[in-house]
Amino acid sequence: ASRSAGFISKRFGGQLGEVSADGDALLSHLRDGIAPIAELLAERDYAKALRDVMALTDRVNEYVDANKPWELAKKEGMEGRLHDVCSTCIEAFRVLTVLLKPVLPSLAAQVEAFLNIGPMTFANASQPLGAGHAIGEYKHLMQRVDPKMLDALFEAPAAPEPEKVIPGGEEIAPVISIDDFAKIDLRIAQIVQCEAVEGSTKLLRLTLDVGEGRTRNVFSGIASMYKPEDLVGKLTVMVANLAPRKMKFGVSEGMVLAASHADEKAEPGIYVLHPWPGAKPGMRIH
Repeated sequence: ASRSAGFISKRFGGQLGEVSADGDALLSHLRDGIAPIAELLAERDYAKALRDVMALTDRVNEYVDANKPWELAKKEGMEGRLHDVCSTCIEAFRVLTVLLKPVLPSLAAQVEAFLNIGPMTFANASQPLGAGHAIGEYKHLMQRVDPKMLDALFEAPAAPEPEKVIPGGEEIAPVISIDDFAKIDLRIAQIVQCEAVEGSTKLLRLTLDVGEGRTRNVFSGIASMYKPEDLVGKLTVMVANLAPRKMKFGVSEGMVLAASHADEKAEPGIYVLHPWPGAKPGMRIH
């Protein structure tokens, strides 16, 4: 329609010409399809109706390719044939638009304005515009589909980023080697005695048996969760090779292991590690 309208506007004053026998044959074929397609649309069989419209469109494209109006425009003495072919294309364009109007009403309204005609219906679809009918200036009706846009449309959506989970409220510490881990001597210890520390609300003084033939004195900040009498006789895990630390209340000779959340206000609680039955003081944790 775009190319045909351009030739008609520039060379023939915007008016359609007479349609010859081959053009009439094409238009008759299109008009024969109006009633069957109208019935399909009425039955809401839109898929079949649109396939049939596309089949008719293919016939029009075959006509255009066979006559090549862009080449006729370059040849001397072919003005009449050029006018004939372009007029046939405009007439065919009108019929096809009528068939698509139920599906593309906005597009059909633009075509009506371009062709300078009233509302198109199936009832008047077979009536030709006729020689001498003046058409308007053609304006692009639709944007050409970009294959990249189709690829993007049917491309599977990117997988959502998994929500980052921070265990215990703090990031996992940097990776260490097995040699680094081997330097930490974790041992089973039995709590021989436990008592509150005078002057502190957080600390308990633990007397631990680590199987060395002697006991160790360890201060642990677990007073908010445990009563001293509840811990006596229990097994736990301690860092046995931690350098002694001099504190206000005495020297701490190791560290008892306990778990807690990084955000103590949101998730309060301190949980001393407790080995399964069968573990004995002095056993190393590997």
